[in-house]
Amino acid sequence: MKQNIMDRFLGKYCKIVTKEPSDAKARIATGIIKEIDNNAEFIVIESIQGIYCLSMQTIVAIKPSRNKP
Repeated sequence: MKQNIMDRFLGKYCKIVTKEPSDAKARIATGIIKEIDNNAEFIVIESIQGIYCLSMQTIVAIKPSRNKP
């Protein structure tokens, strides 16, 4: 089920909120989701700042957007 949910964001510009258990505050990453590895549970995001590799376990929320900066 989780695989199908994440696959619909592939290639879209999204705002992703992540929170590690050891962190006090959540982090925000914005960019285009380039790749989803369901076996390793990682996603790759390309943004203006560079390329991010995020664990699906740390994702709190994803909001797709129509507008790119």
